[in-house]
Amino acid sequence: MTIIPIYREYLDYMSQFYEIDNFDRWCQGALKNLNDYSTGKDRHIYIFKKADLIIGFALVNKHSRFNRDGFSIAEFYIQKRYEKKGYGRRLAEHVFAQFPGNWEVAVSLKNNLALGFWKQVVSSYTYGKFIEKNVSSFSGSGLLFNNAE
Repeated sequence: MTIIPIYREYLDYMSQFYEIDNFDRWCQGALKNLNDYSTGKDRHIYIFKKADLIIGFALVNKHSRFNRDGFSIAEFYIQKRYEKKGYGRRLAEHVFAQFPGNWEVAVSLKNNLALGFWKQVVSSYTYGKFIEKNVSSFSGSGLLFNNAE
């Protein structure tokens, strides 16, 4: 089972938040990165299905912008027609539960909808025990928490 069709949809959506000189080259690089998830030991793909239809995914790795160690939501997407139905929250909470420890979710400054979603999900999941951090090397926010405590 491949997530390439929905991943391309995700890339098209995400392109609005970045200045991209060559969209095709950017997509090729992203697809190469996606391929690394099938072979990398510190990378994980989670697929969310409704019936037999893939409606979303989460990519998890250990490449953090804010934490020294732990897990990161690298990419996350629920198709627009399935938003605001609880699927994103269920996927996020399932993924978090797989790996106890330090977590971070980094969100682009321009992606206000995603930041609102993640603040709500992380706050609920951690009972408000998270911190929001910014660093000069990333134009956005990081939501950090530990679910092993």
